Parts: sequence; C-alpha cells; structure tokens
Amino acid sequence: MSFSRGFVKTGAALLAAALLAATGPGAIAPARAATGTLRLPPVRKITLKNGLTVFVMPTHRVPLVDFRLVVRAGSVNDPAGKEGLASLTADLLTQGAGKRTARQLAEAIAFVGGTLDANAGVEQLTVTCSVLTKDYASGLELFRDVIVSPSFAAEEFARMKAEKLGQIASDRDDPSELANNELGPFLLGESPLAHPVIGRQASVGAITRADVMAFQKHYVTPANSMLAVVGDVDPDQVVASLESAFAAWKGGAGAAAAPVYGAPEAVTGRKVLIVSKPEVTQTQIRLATLGVPRNSPDYYAITVANTILGGGFTSRLVNEIRVVQGLTYGIGSRWSMYRNAGTFVIVTFTRNETLRKCIDASLAVVQKLVDQGPSEEELAKARRYLTGQYPLGLQASDALAAQILNIEFYGLDPRYLETYAERINAVTMADVRRVLKQRFGVNDLRILVVSDPKTAQPALESLGPGTVLATP
Repeated sequence: MSFSRGFVKTGAALLAAALLAATGPGAIAPARAATGTLRLPPVRKITLKNGLTVFVMPTHRVPLVDFRLVVRAGSVNDPAGKEGLASLTADLLTQGAGKRTARQLAEAIAFVGGTLDANAGVEQLTVTCSVLTKDYASGLELFRDVIVSPSFAAEEFARMKAEKLGQIASDRDDPSELANNELGPFLLGESPLAHPVIGRQASVGAITRADVMAFQKHYVTPANSMLAVVGDVDPDQVVASLESAFAAWKGGAGAAAAPVYGAPEAVTGRKVLIVSKPEVTQTQIRLATLGVPRNSPDYYAITVANTILGGGFTSRLVNEIRVVQGLTYGIGSRWSMYRNAGTFVIVTFTRNETLRKCIDASLAVVQKLVDQGPSEEELAKARRYLTGQYPLGLQASDALAAQILNIEFYGLDPRYLETYAERINAVTMADVRRVLKQRFGVNDLRILVVSDPKTAQPALESLGPGTVLATP
C-alpha cells in the first residue's frame, strides 16, 4: 500500500467517525410512503456551459456531500496491446494534481476527514469525493484538480506501474483471481470486454506515461462525462460553484457515448478449459454463458429468477451443493450486465476429487429449475428479499449518486429507483419460467476450471472439447 493511499483510508475513517458521532447509524435511509413506494428527494439535471451533464440531489439528514464523476470509458477502451491503460490512468489521477504532489493531495483530503478516489471498471472511469458540508469548497477544489489537471509525475507513474505489475503477478498465484481473469477470453473471445481490467503483464509493461496522458486527454472531457452531487447542499449554489470550478475545463468532443464493441460471438455447445495449477488441492469452477445488456426488458424477471437459483444464501444452489451434498463452502450465480452485452456465471470451488460431481450437481440444479420452475413460496420469498434489501443499498449519499449516474449511463427509466420494488413485485411466475427457459440454459456453456490437469482431464472429458492452458 502506498503512502498516499494510507492517508485516504485515514480520511475515510475520520469521516465515518464524525458522521456516527453527529447523527448515529442509519440516519440517511430513504423514506417510504404509506403505500411502500420509495420516496427520494427530487433530482435536478442541468448542463454546464462547458457541456458537462450534472445531477444534483439535496439530502439534509447528515452534514455530508458526495461528488461522483463518471467518464464513459473503461477497459473496453484500452488499445490493443496496452490493456490495463484505463485502470492505470484512473489510479494516477489521485497521485498528484494541480499544485499538489501525491503526498500533499492525500494530506489535504485527510485534513478535512474526507475521501478522494478514482478507479476504472469495464465501461466507466469514476472519480469520487466525500466531505462534510462545511468543507464543500475544499472538497470541490481537490475533486476538480484530479479531473482537470492531474500531474502524472514521472516518479508516480513508475511507482503505480510497478504496483500494477506486482498485483498481476500476485493474481497469478490466486486460483480464484486466475479463474476470473481467464474466463473473459474463454467466454468472450476477442471482445474488448474480455481482458482483465487491470491488464496483463506484457500489456501493462508496454504502457508509457505518454499513453496515460493521451488517454486522460481524449476521454476525460466534459462531453464524455457526467457528474452527480448528492448531500446536504443547495442546488442553486451547487450549480454556481460547478460552473466556476469547471469553467476552464473545455476539452474536445471526446469519445463517442455509444459502446465501442459489438455483441460477442454466440456461445454454442459446451467447451472446457483447464487452467493448469498442479499444486492446488481445491479446484476453482466457472460455468458461464452469454447474458443480456443492462437495459434488457427482462432485467426484473432475471433478477428474481437468479435470486432463486443462486443469488442468495437460501438459494437452490447453496442449499443443494453446499448444505445437502457438502461439495463446497460457497457457490453462487451472477449476471454481469453492460451497455451492449452481458454474462451469466456460476462460481464455486470444490476438492479436486469431487470436481465432476460438483459440476454435474450444479448443472442438475439449474436444469431442474428450468424444467419445473420455482414454487410459489420461492417466488414470493425472492420478491420479498429483493424489495426489502433494495432501500438498504440507498442509505448513503454516495450510493444514491452512483445509482443516479447509472440510470443515465444505461439509459434506464428516470423513475427506476422509485419504481424498483413495484416492478419486482410485478414479476409473475410466467415471467420467471419464461426467462429461465430463454436465459438460463446449460447446453451452450463454457466450463473453466483451475486445477491439476492430470486429475481434471479424465474427470471432464465427456463434458465437451477441452483445452489445457498453462498458467499465464
């Protein structure tokens, strides 16, 4: 852990302590109307003179304000041969900006008990800042600087690049991380979605400081970004302060807002990939196929169906594979949804000698649910769980900021937050049965394991054509 990142963590602790002392836990939970509908403060949407789209939501339960900027660029925008560029660029944004060095920047945010961070995902580069309301001006200044004028000092570039390469090397020794990183290309082929966000050893090694500066200049522009400010603020004052703070941030048109990739090649039949790790005693397992984009009309039905299958601790996969058969300590199913594609993956692990049994049992659970559908009790329980948990995820202002920007990013219904529970409760048994048959099939599948090939190959040979990959 770097010196500056340690200060950021300290700032987070100070902020949490201050809020807890002043207000107590759970103080900013969204309100519910008598009908059960989620009630949130109104969101004001404006466009600054420089073209930046801004959303402001005032909440006055605690003296806190959260800034969140989302840039429409992530690892899908990494140039070929320099995968990991978006991630490295994001990490460097907070390592010196404006007139401050990395140490001075970290000390400045720690002094006000706040947090300042930047990171890149598959399709988004995100910059966040949280401060107490009384420190709004200081927080905005630091937040603005890392967005508009990062210094990308040569010594910080060299340090962060070395840290990335060290993390990549460490991930190769972690069977779970290894499985996740190799699943992308196995499932998605040559799609820009396939490579790990952090990149590969060779690709990160090829990145130069000039590459980082060019990525930031091209993608981090007002036209290619959107900003949410949520907290104890006055919307008019926020807009005025943002106009002033970002007046000099012009930039070009930047990258197109549309996804830069097409739909991945269809998955047909079953194929097996064994990632060689002879020393492991437990095998990591990934059972994967293609999914749907985030704005799919089947989103709510899929969410309910997946909760029943493997999205919760009382799901069918957990009950059968962990509790009844004792084949694993943990198993679950997850959907990752992007702007133009998606994936569905069952994640688990088991002892080497029970590898085939675990896979067969997991597929049998899925097939039974697809064939027979859930019980009425399972459907009702899933809906209760989802609608009960959802408001808890909106208690903090930073979570609200993230949700507001995701609505814009994915082109969702502007009333998504308020109508989520209503739409989950509207999912019928017929809806769940339909998406199970259409989206949860196990005939077209990619089966990846991290294991000893000597024992894994004989166990898996009848599941489909197989390949052994040496540990990268």
